[in-house]
Amino acid sequence: MSAAILTALLRDPAEIAERCDRPEGLRELALTSVGCLAIGAAVFGGVLGSFRGGPQIAFSAIKLPAALFATLVVCVPAFHSLAVGFGGRRSFSSVAALTLAASARAALVLLACAPVLWLAVDRGLGYHASVLTAVLMYLTSGLAALGIILRGLEGSWRALVTALTCGIVFFGVLGQTAWMLRPFFGRPSQEDVPFVRAREGTFADSVFTSSKSAMGIYGRSRALSENAQEDWEERAAREGSSATRGRQRATPPAAPATHEPAGEFLPESSALPPTSDTKPAPAAAAGDSNLEPAVPGTPGADLERRGATP
Repeated sequence: MSAAILTALLRDPAEIAERCDRPEGLRELALTSVGCLAIGAAVFGGVLGSFRGGPQIAFSAIKLPAALFATLVVCVPAFHSLAVGFGGRRSFSSVAALTLAASARAALVLLACAPVLWLAVDRGLGYHASVLTAVLMYLTSGLAALGIILRGLEGSWRALVTALTCGIVFFGVLGQTAWMLRPFFGRPSQEDVPFVRAREGTFADSVFTSSKSAMGIYGRSRALSENAQEDWEERAAREGSSATRGRQRATPPAAPATHEPAGEFLPESSALPPTSDTKPAPAAAAGDSNLEPAVPGTPGADLERRGATP
């Protein structure tokens, strides 16, 4: 990696554009650009993965450089075709070196933005807001790369149209490639950390949905969707279990019904009084030696006075 080329990538994009025109030194320029691209993208990817932590840091540090290199493989032939179509006279190797240098400058800008994003995530920035912040940093790095492209295409109006067209193609392919390799952030509520997630939707749909969610706008069906549920779980995981207890008000189970007969388990003192249908016991016959004489004032004595005893 050449320190002179690294300094020129940061400070003098015009010199880098001139180097891409000369056949000599293209190898050194390409190797330095590839090194800057790999290091800058890996560090920024690791910061993205720090939102979830754990294996997600390593996964994102691997996947973001892979997404950038895959995008370059797809886009460089398209860039050469666009440049020739708009009247350019650059060779394929010159366009490839120019594209690598522009991507390396973008990766260096991402490397500079990585501490800012890491600090925001560490201070508790939400999931959707973190995604939008990363997208803005991608756009900033793209503008930095556009400076090299414009100078390399000689600065005419055709060069401007070519550069804008190449930028649209590049960000479209990069966005969709990164969407296919997601997740890069990961959610704290996820128990497992997948290397890649199942395909669903497009990159444009994700940016639009994240913009609405970051502003707290959820559609009627969106409120019940999986992303809304995951967003609630993510907030509950970051804010503590108090929010979870507030939303999940557990109802105590009802006591099982009992069918014991009335009075079966009542104490002796709480026995029910006899009703009017209860018949008194018959009086003892006279001369029964096993019975004691009735004591005056007792129920037996009253029965004797009334003649109930024969």
